[in-house]
Amino acid sequence: DFDLAGFAVGIVGQKKIINGSNVRSGDSVIGLLSSGLHSNGFSLARKVFSQKELRGQWGKKMLVPTKLYVKPILKLTRADLVKAIAHITGGGFYDNIPRALPKNKNVIITKGSWPIPSIFKEIQRRGNIDEKEMFRTFNMGIGMTLIVAKKNERKALTTLSHLGFPARAIGTVIPGQGKVKLI
Repeated sequence: DFDLAGFAVGIVGQKKIINGSNVRSGDSVIGLLSSGLHSNGFSLARKVFSQKELRGQWGKKMLVPTKLYVKPILKLTRADLVKAIAHITGGGFYDNIPRALPKNKNVIITKGSWPIPSIFKEIQRRGNIDEKEMFRTFNMGIGMTLIVAKKNERKALTTLSHLGFPARAIGTVIPGQGKVKLI
């Protein structure tokens, strides 16, 4: 058994920093579809499957390589389309998206606006896990979120599609207190 972790550090010019400060009510939240669990929730996921299942179909689904979003994000940021970015890792939707928001904005995420992969549904069913906890622990099929101006939503989605990164419009920015609500 082993665990492998890593990180990267980079630099960016002051004027190119994406910190969410220009996020406005009415902006769109775009979700880039994940390739599976990515790197979060494995301890919980391993508890709900037998060793035999982990060596079979469910284990294969858990080990699908993490999708990397560098190239499409660079393309969108160079086109000045992105106002905020949140990688959906540990903490899921509820802890990661607020980090990209100004304190006076909320995000409404529309459940059902993207397909939730079967691995998440099976983990939830077998573990009898509350839906809110699923969206806090796992990416639920969305590996990265972007906030873009509503007028740029179609262009961003088309660009992502052409680059081979399926994405969906999954939410909207509204006035609030830096929180995420799923409806």
